[in-house]
Amino acid sequence: MSISELKAVECPHCFGSNKIVFYSSISPSSDESLRNSLLNDTLFKYTCIHCGYEARLSYPVLYNDVNRRFMIYFIPGCDKRVITDRVIELDRSRIAPIKKRVVSDYNSLKEKIIIFESGLDDMAIELTKLALKIKTEKKLGIHTDCGYFSFYDRRQIGFTFFDADTKEKHLETAGMQVYQKSLGIAARLGRKQRMSKAFINVDRAWAKEILHRYQRYGFDE
Repeated sequence: MSISELKAVECPHCFGSNKIVFYSSISPSSDESLRNSLLNDTLFKYTCIHCGYEARLSYPVLYNDVNRRFMIYFIPGCDKRVITDRVIELDRSRIAPIKKRVVSDYNSLKEKIIIFESGLDDMAIELTKLALKIKTEKKLGIHTDCGYFSFYDRRQIGFTFFDADTKEKHLETAGMQVYQKSLGIAARLGRKQRMSKAFINVDRAWAKEILHRYQRYGFDE
């Protein structure tokens, strides 16, 4: 069940008071409309009723998909690699394992939701994304500051990268065999994180560390 609270918020533009619904927990299994609103960028949209000022609200929220068995803890600006929540761990200790992740930005929250809903492994996705990022930068002679999973089918998988200077989008694809290889690497070198009961941050930094270990030690570390 989703948990929310009505709070008064002062507009930073006109200082008028607005009543806003804040969610501490979102459960798409009980209310799919919240999931849809999150993915189409309307759930956290703030519009002042007095002056029309618009912004995106940013605050910690737990996204808990009970049916698909994954939880994503969105903590804006969080720089921790692991987040431990004893209450959640004790509450979930007697049921089957749940994928638990922590993300620090809104786009990563949406990306994780789409990855898990697609039945894909986010560790393998991050390794594949990193490989394509390196390939894209070499091919185009650019530096990319971020990239996101875009699509996949039986033959290929695609990611969208953004030029750090021009913000231009570049769609790059790879055969699914690259994802399958990444899956094998993640299964072996990421096994400690897979066994963790805490919320872990699986992002580019995580992928770089795993890739470094793989290139240096291979599977027999």
